[in-house]
Amino acid sequence: MRGIGVLSRLTVGLSLFAASLATAAAGQHTVVKRLETSSVLGMKGGILVKNGTPTTCELALVSNKLAFVAANCLEYKPNSNILDDSASYQVMVSDGGTGNVGTFSVESTEAHPKYNPITFANNVAIVKFSGGNDVQWKNYIAANPSDWSNEFYVKRSVSGGSWAMPQIQDSTGGAPAECGKASPLYASNTKDFMCTNKFTTTNKDGKTCASPFGTVYGVHDPNLAVAAIYSHSVVVGDSLCDSSTVYSYYTVLSNYLEWGGAVAGSTIYLYTEDMSYINNNDPNYAMVDPSGEPSISGLLVGGDLNSDQGVHIGPSSSSEDPAPTSSSAAAISTVPIAEEPSSSPEPAAEEEEPKKNHLTTIIIIIAAVLLLLAIIGYILWRKCRKRPAPTNMTTQYNDHQYAMGAQDYAPEYADDYNPNRQHLDNRIISRDSYPEDVKQRYSEDDVRNRDLID
Repeated sequence: MRGIGVLSRLTVGLSLFAASLATAAAGQHTVVKRLETSSVLGMKGGILVKNGTPTTCELALVSNKLAFVAANCLEYKPNSNILDDSASYQVMVSDGGTGNVGTFSVESTEAHPKYNPITFANNVAIVKFSGGNDVQWKNYIAANPSDWSNEFYVKRSVSGGSWAMPQIQDSTGGAPAECGKASPLYASNTKDFMCTNKFTTTNKDGKTCASPFGTVYGVHDPNLAVAAIYSHSVVVGDSLCDSSTVYSYYTVLSNYLEWGGAVAGSTIYLYTEDMSYINNNDPNYAMVDPSGEPSISGLLVGGDLNSDQGVHIGPSSSSEDPAPTSSSAAAISTVPIAEEPSSSPEPAAEEEEPKKNHLTTIIIIIAAVLLLLAIIGYILWRKCRKRPAPTNMTTQYNDHQYAMGAQDYAPEYADDYNPNRQHLDNRIISRDSYPEDVKQRYSEDDVRNRDLID
C-alpha cells in the first residue's frame, strides 16, 4: 500500500510538471483577472511627449512603469520599419483630472511585429518608462465587451504644460454603418476595433478643428477600465479643420495583452465582471489583412495629429496618392509603403512559432509518460526481487545458495543413507550407537506410530 501511495504522488507530480512545461512552451498566460471601481476622473491618464513636445497620442496606462500606445505615434528610421533610437520620449501622467503626477523618461519602446503602417493593422506598441518607485500603482484593461453597458470615449490633452479637464462622450447610438465602408480593415476586423463618428473640437490657427478622442473605457456601472486606444481616422474632406464628418477607429487592447506582457516581462491585469471569462492568450495574435477598397473617399490620418498630413483614400484614389515620406510621418506613419511588414520574411517565422510550441509540448508529455512507465516497472521489479526465499525445517545445508527461491544444491548423504536415520552435517549416525534408554524410547515411538497409522 505504501508503494501505491508513493506511486500516486509521483504520478500527480509528473503530471503537474508536464503541464507546467507545456504551458511554458505555449507561452501562456500573463494575464490575471482583477476588479476595479472608479470613475474617469479618478483614473490616471497619460500623454506621450516626443522630443520635448506633448503629442495628441494618449496612453493606456498599465502601471507606474508600463503603457500601451499607438505604434504610429513612434518615430522610425528613414526607409525602414526600425524604430529610430535618436527620438526622445517621455510619459506625462495625470491624476485623472487636471493634476499632474509627473513626467517620466521612456526606457524602451517596441511596436507590434505585425504592425502595418499603411492600413494601421495591429497599431499597438509597448512603452516602458521610469515611473518612480515611491508610489506603485496599476490600472486595468477592460477585456470582456459582454460585461459593458456603455463605452466612454475620453479625450485628455496638455496645453501650456498643464492638463486640461478630460472630455467624455458615451457611445449612444453605437458604431455608424459607414465605419465599414470607410475602412476595409475595420470591416474585416470588427471585434478588434471600436468606431465612432463623434469627436471633440480644438482651436488651431484660428480654425475650429475636429479632434478624435484618445482612449475608450468599457463601463459596467459603476466599474470601468480602459479598453482601447486611438488608431486612425477617415476624414470626409481635405483636413480635420475642413470637415464635419470623421470616422475614428480605436484598437481594442484585449487581444494584445499576452503579447504586451511577454514583451514587458511583467503581468498585465484585466478587468471583468464575469470571472469565468477567458481572454485571448495568443502572444502572436494579429488582425486579418483587409480586402477591397473603401467605398467612401476621404483623408486617412493617424498618430500625432498636431500635423495635418494624411493620405487620400477612396474607391479609385488609393493608387494615385504618393507614398508618405518620413518627414510627413507624424500624422500617418514614419514607415514607407515599400517596407510593409507583412511582406517581410519575419512574420512567416512568427507564424511557425505556434507549431513549434505545440510540437515541443507533445514531446515533453511523451517523455513524461515514458519516465512514469519506467519508474513503475522499476518499483515492480524491486518488489519481486525482495521476496523472501523458502525455508526447509528438516534439512540443513552447509551452502545456502538460492536462485529466485529455488535450491541450487541438493543435500549430500552417506552411501548407506536410510530415511529412518537422522543426519547432521551429512554424517549418518546409526541407531545402534545410541544409549539403551534412547533406543528403548525410539522403539516405543515406532510402535506407537505404527498403531496410529493402522
